[in-house]
Parts: sequence; C-alpha cells; structure tokens
Amino acid sequence: MHLRRIQLKRIKSLAASIPRSLFHLRVQTRAFNVHHDTISLRLASRNYLRTRKFLLMFYDTGSVLVIFGMFTAVALLVWTMVSLLSSTFLRVTAPDTSASLLKRAVEVTTRATTYSRVTHAVNPIIPGLTVPLKHLPLILLSLCISQIVHESGHAITAAIHRIPMLAAGASMTFMFPAAFVTLPSARVEELSSPDRLRVVTSGCFHNLTLWLILLAAGWSGIGQRILLVGYEDVFTRGLIVAHVEADSPLSMHLPVGSFLTTLDDLPLRSSRDAWTTYLLEPNPAVYKQGWCVDCCVDTDSSTSSSSSSSSSSSSSSCFVSFESTFEEYCTDPVPILSKMQNRCDSSTSCLESQSCIKPREDRDILRITVNHEGAGTEDERIVLWSGPRYEVWEQVQTTYLAPRFGIIPLGLPLVFADFFQYLKLTNLSLYLFNSLPLPALDGSQLLIILLEIVFTKWSHTPSTMIDIEALRTRGSRSYERRVQQVLRTFVMIGTCTLLGSCVMLGIIEWMIV
Repeated sequence: MHLRRIQLKRIKSLAASIPRSLFHLRVQTRAFNVHHDTISLRLASRNYLRTRKFLLMFYDTGSVLVIFGMFTAVALLVWTMVSLLSSTFLRVTAPDTSASLLKRAVEVTTRATTYSRVTHAVNPIIPGLTVPLKHLPLILLSLCISQIVHESGHAITAAIHRIPMLAAGASMTFMFPAAFVTLPSARVEELSSPDRLRVVTSGCFHNLTLWLILLAAGWSGIGQRILLVGYEDVFTRGLIVAHVEADSPLSMHLPVGSFLTTLDDLPLRSSRDAWTTYLLEPNPAVYKQGWCVDCCVDTDSSTSSSSSSSSSSSSSSCFVSFESTFEEYCTDPVPILSKMQNRCDSSTSCLESQSCIKPREDRDILRITVNHEGAGTEDERIVLWSGPRYEVWEQVQTTYLAPRFGIIPLGLPLVFADFFQYLKLTNLSLYLFNSLPLPALDGSQLLIILLEIVFTKWSHTPSTMIDIEALRTRGSRSYERRVQQVLRTFVMIGTCTLLGSCVMLGIIEWMIV
C-alpha cells in the first residue's frame, strides 16, 4: 500500500495536458521543483555567498549582452528587409536579354553563371529548400538542446532570487520541439528592475554562452583531435567520397570510398578548403597545361552548343589556344579532356600538325581525377562533369578522414560536423530571435524593463515603507506609464512589421527566382 502511494505521487508529478489537437502536444512535470528549491536554499546560505555574487555578476554581464543583442537583431531585420527590397526590385526590373544573347551563341543563355546567390543578413533554415531534407533530425536535435539550455538560464536566475519553479516541461507544435519553465508571475513582478532583467535575459545569455563555447571549440580543433582516435587523416592523398546523392549522375562514376585527387589541374591536397573554394567561388578554371590536338578540328564557333542539364554531356565544346585566346577550336571534349597524356605547356611541345589548347573559360566542364585505391597514379581516371560546378558540391560530400577500423562508418565525421554547425546556428538564432521585442518572446519583457529603467528609474523598496513622494506625483507617474505603453506598442508593432515584411519579401523573391 505504501509503495502504491509513492507510485501515485510520482505519476501526479508528471502532468501531461490533454492536447486540443494533434498538432500541439504539451508535457510538464514538477519532478525538478525539489532540486530547484534545494539550489535556491544553498545559494541563499552564507556558505555559497561568493558563488551567489559571482553568478550575479555573470548574469549582469549577460543582461548587457542581451540588450546589445536586441538592438543587433532589429538592425539585422532592417538590413535584411532593405536587401530583399533591392534584390526583388532588381529581379523584377531586369531586362530580358535572352533574345539578343541567343543570336550570339546558344551556350550563353543556358549557362548558370556562378554560385553567388543573393545573400542577406538573415537566411532561414528550411529543410528541403535552403538545407537538405535529410538534415531535419539534426536540426530538431540541436533545437531541443538549445531550448533546454535557454530554459535552464531562467531556472538558475529564478533560484538565485528565491523564486520557486512551478513546473518544467516540453511541447511539440507540428514537428518543432520547445522547452519551458513555469515561474510565478507575481513573484517575478515583485523583483526590482535589475533582478527582473537577470531573469528575463538569462535564457538568451545561455544561448550566447554556448555559441561562444562551440565557436572556441571549433577554432581550437578539439573535435578533430577526438575524431583522430578512430580516424586517419589522409589529406596528403586526396579527399574521400563519403556520400553521393542517389539521383545524381555522378553516383555511377564516383563510388563511396574512392579518392579525389584533382579538380581540373588544382590538387585537392593544396588546401583543406580547395574543394569548397574551387566549386563555389566564381573563379576561372585552373589549367596549368593544355592538350596537344590536331589542327584539323572544326573552328566554327557559331555552331557550338551546350546543354543546361548537368545530366547530359555536350557533344561539342569550344577550346582556345594555350598561348592566345583569339584562336578558337570546337570539337568533342571527351576524347581530349579524358586523357592523362599529351599535356603541353605551349604549341612547341606538340607535333607540327598539332596545337596546344585548353577549354574556353566560359565552358561549364569540370575534370575530376578519381583514384579508387588512393595509391599510385596508374589507377587514376578522369570523370567529366558538364554543368555548373556548384552542383558537384551539392551532390557530392567529401572528407579527409578515413576510418582506422572497418566497423566505423565513413560518414560519421560529416554527421558530427553538420550537427556541430546546426547547434551553433540554433543557439545564435535563439539568442537573437528571442531578444526581439515581439509578443510571447523574452524581448517583450526586456523592452518593458528597459522602459521602466529609463522613464521611472524605479528601485525596489520593502513593502513596509511608504513612498510619500510617489503619492504626491501620482499623476506624473500615470503619465509616464502611458508614455511607456505607447512606446512599447509602437516598438512591438514596428518589429512585427519588419519581420512580416522580411517573410513576405523572401517568399516573393523565392517565387520569382
């Protein structure tokens, strides 16, 4: 019977609210209340006086940083709205030059120029649109951790100021998780403005602190040192293919585990960022040498064509002389670019009936040197890609870490790297987004406290004392409260307008691209 009562108490401590719809689930518990009260009592004792003073100074610093974050977040919204307006206006008013370009050459109209997409101060993370859909579990996991870190800040500052915790829990709206800590609002309102400021800003400050810790960890390379326990750095041999999209044409030519040594004539071991830099930045192709070919090739550039689809190869491509770009040749690129031999530095290195040529700079042809064993050059072969270079970066994932043991997955470092990046992004996003002066966010309470400090300069006094001066100036106090309310409403409406404008302009830009 006694055991049954204990079990009933534990069941009652976990209260799950009945959802009104299947799109919103909410679970809360009072199991952590005892631990919260214990921490609060210890911080109030003399033995932990230094700890309490340190925490007060720590969260005072956090209050200043979150106030700075609120102004920064609003400035980023303004910057994003202006850049969206300008980019949308330029896209709508841009003249259609496809007809005039078509007369010159077919390949000019079908070619994707660069990967330099329009970037804004705020770019949303949308699985399936801005990031791969397969990253959704990593995004949700990082969001859960960031939410728990955020709410732990409110719980700790509440314990410092002897505010009891009513409940803690989690909710799920659609598929997006959230955590929460319930505090008695009356007890929070009784605090002075600086104390309330600590409680309100502590959540955002925790997210900022974790972001700085992750940033320092990434800069120090501690994660890579941990991975080297089970993985070997093979950077000097090239990059390993870790994953290729199933619907990519490259999946048949770049098997997982094969080594990539060069892109065109750029050795991938020249820099750890060579893969990303060469494929994403709008730089011309790197050809240190040309190819010796017979001069009796078609030189009529007007009949050349190029396919805009990366899955099909072009039957003809234009080349230029290695010494002079004025000499142009058009022929099938596969027999030429797929050769590892017959390379030249000038036409003098070729036979008298041959010329030293290289692909024209505006041609979307990429030479990928593949070595299946990562050993000698005798096993190397060439894979030609026709299309924008950034598509190769989107469809192929590479790593320079090879597992030391067969049971260790090859793609595990990439999963950890993606999760690390999303954890940094979610913490920085929560720090900035929650500091915005919007309803239901910490920024709205922060705005109220700031207006109180600026206008009333109210300081906490015990309830047993009577402020005679406040009774004499009751009318001016109500006037100050009305001014605060007007300013608060104006700032919140303005922030909502900024956020809504950014969302609408982003949708419009996405539709017209």
